[in-house]
Amino acid sequence: MELPSSPKPCLLWLFVFCLLNVSTIISQPLKQEAVLFGGKFQALYVIGDSLVDSGNNNYLSTKIKANFAPYGSDFEGGKPTGRFSNGKTIADYIAIYYGLPLAPAYKGLSEEEKNKISTGINYASASCGIFPETGKQFGECLSLSAQVGLFKKTIDKNMKKRFKTKPELRKHLAESLFMSAIGINDYVFFFNNTTDPNEFAKKLLHDYLKQIQKLQRLGARKFFINNLKPLGCYPNIIAHTVPTGSCNNGLNLAISIFNTKLRKGLTQLKKKFANTSFLYSDYFNFMLELRGPSSNQASSNLMDSTSPCCPSVYDGGLVTSCRPDSIACKMPDSHIFFDPFHPTQLANFMYAIECFQERTVCEVV
Repeated sequence: MELPSSPKPCLLWLFVFCLLNVSTIISQPLKQEAVLFGGKFQALYVIGDSLVDSGNNNYLSTKIKANFAPYGSDFEGGKPTGRFSNGKTIADYIAIYYGLPLAPAYKGLSEEEKNKISTGINYASASCGIFPETGKQFGECLSLSAQVGLFKKTIDKNMKKRFKTKPELRKHLAESLFMSAIGINDYVFFFNNTTDPNEFAKKLLHDYLKQIQKLQRLGARKFFINNLKPLGCYPNIIAHTVPTGSCNNGLNLAISIFNTKLRKGLTQLKKKFANTSFLYSDYFNFMLELRGPSSNQASSNLMDSTSPCCPSVYDGGLVTSCRPDSIACKMPDSHIFFDPFHPTQLANFMYAIECFQERTVCEVV
């Protein structure tokens, strides 16, 4: 797919959000005559990194946390939950669209709660990735294989108590949605100018699809697969580019190689597993469209596309998240990014619009 040369800002939506507080967004599924990917899911199980972490890192020994203000300022109750945004994540909007409760963080659930819950669980962990060693420089985190292992533990230890027969359990798993958004941190920690982008993408995809197939063997049949974001256009990267504010197109190209391989890999898996379906989400191009031309240092639409809301003054430092003492901007809705590495709630909501209503971002494989 050809990368867009200019954004497609939905001016009407942006105007509406200038008048309305995003925290009051409807908590019912977005209106659409035919539900994308069929719907009627019993549960949403989330695998991923900080893009969709709902609070698992709160319970891990790590420096990468978001359980303090100003995170969560526009979330329900205005309290930080561990989400790396001022509000809801794309995983939250997926749950909303399909009429499900927001998937709670696995690490925050008691054993009794794990035994009772049947609408989904979030296993995502900030800073981790597909490779087991990714993100461990900052402390504990749950790698992709660790998250899949926790899901298997959920089946063996918790689900088998709730679903008394094997057919009941198989039906639940087959009628649940498994959302995955992981892999960008592997580029953050291990990709550099001397890395062969094709070999790196090949190895990363191999390890990723191996875990997807494990989930399939455990009973998963419906997958929502998010591709990797254009890291080269994110505030923590463009603060160091020349000219300042321009995208690192080389990094984006390397990531796009993985995304292309991922799309082809899912098509091959679909042929291998006839009873398994994939919804492919082109998050990469969605974020590029929000930003606009990579050569444009200024915002190309009504949202600030080059600087984060928090900290309101960003010096391009190595820390890519807010701190407890960080001062955030007064209007997060005017920014694409809440912190140097993560989008605002408004950007996440706009993603949901393009995925589920406009259907320009998501496609069934």
